Amino acid sequence: PTIGIEPVALRYQNVYGPGQSLKNPYTGILSIFSTLIRQDKPINIFEDGLESRDFVYIDDVVESTFRAATMPSAAGHTINVGSGVATTVNEVVESLFAAFGASVPTTVTGNYRLGDIRHNVADTSLLRDVLEYEPQTDFRTGVARFVEWVQTEPVEESGYERSLKEMAERSLLK
Repeated sequence: PTIGIEPVALRYQNVYGPGQSLKNPYTGILSIFSTLIRQDKPINIFEDGLESRDFVYIDDVVESTFRAATMPSAAGHTINVGSGVATTVNEVVESLFAAFGASVPTTVTGNYRLGDIRHNVADTSLLRDVLEYEPQTDFRTGVARFVEWVQTEPVEESGYERSLKEMAERSLLK
């Protein structure tokens, strides 16, 4: 360590929770779908809705980051910060509908973004073994907290349609 600080690298998965941008269409499907639900607009689901990601609640990210910065055991490690649980896009939609107590029409389009991977779930063994931490917030609980916050925010245009148009213009959407 050059200045007395040991290096540690954290690989954050799909972080979500209160305070995230609801206007930036590149912040993830929770923001995009929440805005569409609040605007009573339909949701288009890419592929078949069974593609999956690892969603991790912000409180778990904060605790993991704190531990990585303060625990000597973290030195020199690259640690995945995620839930270690695969959540499909269909499960995201169902969880949001339940949390909002509302639904909108959904269409499984079969579209996909070039370069996207079908499944991404973190191996969280170093999170558990090195940082001695297991994420505490399951997806449904985290989504309920997220939606509670979302409902206190103004409904604004998400830019989602614009992002789809940009991807199509650049031949990144099939």
